[in-house]
Amino acid sequence: MALGVSDVNIPSALPTSMSTHLPSFLGAFTALPDPAYLLDATGRILACSASGARAFGQGLEGLAGRHWGELGVPLEDAARLEAARVQASTRGDAITVELPWPVDAGLRRHALVLTPLPSEDGAASTVLVTARPLTEAEAVYSRALELEQLARAEVEQAERRRSFLYQAMTTLFTHPPDPHGMYTLLAHLAVPDLADWCLVDALEQGPFVSRVAVACLDPTQQERASALPQRIEKRDDAPVGLLRVLRTGESELVPAVTDSLLRAAAAEPAHPTLLRTLQARSYMIVPLRARGNTLGAVTFVSSGSGRRYGPDDLALAEDLCLRASLAIDNARLVGESRRAARAREDLLAVVSHDLKNPLGVVQLGAALLLRGPGARPGGEIVTKQATRIQDATDRMSRLISDLLDWGRLEAGGLPLELGEHSVAGLVAEAMESIRPLAEAKGLHLHPQPPPEDVRTRCDRTRVLQVMGNLLGNAVKFTPAGGDLDVGAAVRDGEVCFHVKDTGAGIDAEALPHIFDRYWQARDAASRGTGLGLAIAKGLVEAHGGSIQARSTPGKGSTFSFTLPLSSATHSPRTSSRVDA
Repeated sequence: MALGVSDVNIPSALPTSMSTHLPSFLGAFTALPDPAYLLDATGRILACSASGARAFGQGLEGLAGRHWGELGVPLEDAARLEAARVQASTRGDAITVELPWPVDAGLRRHALVLTPLPSEDGAASTVLVTARPLTEAEAVYSRALELEQLARAEVEQAERRRSFLYQAMTTLFTHPPDPHGMYTLLAHLAVPDLADWCLVDALEQGPFVSRVAVACLDPTQQERASALPQRIEKRDDAPVGLLRVLRTGESELVPAVTDSLLRAAAAEPAHPTLLRTLQARSYMIVPLRARGNTLGAVTFVSSGSGRRYGPDDLALAEDLCLRASLAIDNARLVGESRRAARAREDLLAVVSHDLKNPLGVVQLGAALLLRGPGARPGGEIVTKQATRIQDATDRMSRLISDLLDWGRLEAGGLPLELGEHSVAGLVAEAMESIRPLAEAKGLHLHPQPPPEDVRTRCDRTRVLQVMGNLLGNAVKFTPAGGDLDVGAAVRDGEVCFHVKDTGAGIDAEALPHIFDRYWQARDAASRGTGLGLAIAKGLVEAHGGSIQARSTPGKGSTFSFTLPLSSATHSPRTSSRVDA
């Protein structure tokens, strides 16, 4: 088929010499044996050879004014050709691209050479594309080289994604446990590696969704996002977009934003408004889910970069959001735990204050009753009941003190009155405080103080509280006629206190739990709060020491704890606050 001058629009970008001899040029161009095409500045076909038209099964006039994608060229190949055209026009040099190209027998690998044709002003706006079929050897080599390059690109891309996820995870999990700060951090982590725009929306307690973070590749465009609705109401009938993702918990991937998509989303105005405002070309929306609950969603938008999202991009975004969800959920749990701890501490303080006042009245009344009856009739009964009342109030007072101490330990701060104290004196004082109970039960006490004058820096009252707790348990669980050893020794630069009994011992499965809060022996004769040993552990650790227990069922138990050894023999008593 011959191509006449009237069959083609003459491009203004053609050189003057070529335009002068246009008929002969077009005749030669049409007769080229290999496919050849002339492209304008937008990538549309201006003219082609007869062979080039036959490749697509059309006449010469059927190709004019069309892009590669409109002729059935695969989108990926069309994108490569367009990128090569832009590169050739910009650099002014020929670019070669090897692709499968249509021929009469199907597809055959060709070398497509894109050569820029300069105009009179020197600008390369028109590009000549010639397609030469490769020989069999060239095609094999080309395909092998292409596969190698693809494999290398995949490996490099996988490595970049692993590095991105590792850095993102490290950044998220080392951030202070603040959910709102993490939302902002997540948005900025996604830009520019994953998106030109990143928007994070969080579910509220009620029926609303709030935008909590926005990041943009171009900070000067940030005000666009502020023009969007910052709070929208949830809907159960949203066909696409954020509200559908929040409702279903499933990600949404749109490789290309089209007019048909915008029309389909018209029922939910906020979504198409967002896409138009941000000039979105492609987008992904991924839910933030943790422990089966949806926390919110992240919208990744490609605009100016022209990136088209695919399944690999969605997988990376989902991995990022999974890790972010765990970090955000952990931050929420930490915040709830801290608020609960503060509330518990406030409650304990109020309750203990309100209990101590009436308890003090009861204790005073019991003391007066014990003094009053004497030898009067019925005096023995009054004394017995007053003694019971006093014992009960003493026990209640200890329980209140235990609750307050545990609350302070969990809150992270316990006031300690530190001073230099004799270890032998601490052992002797603890022994004397427990001696009446031990002798009443027929137990034998064996003090084992350190042989030399050893001193430790500690809170004397708190250390005696620890030893009293350990000795009280030993008396409780040791049968009549048993032995109690109480002593201390210097080991590895520390003072090691120990309390050893000949009681029934502790079962092996229970031993790891004895310092847990609220834990109690199942066969305990009397029940308490289960906080005694937990408080003892907290007090010892507040001093910088450690506590442990060893036991052999049927032979007894040994509890030991360490305190720092003081090198000074005496120093003024000081007051400080030590974190537990």
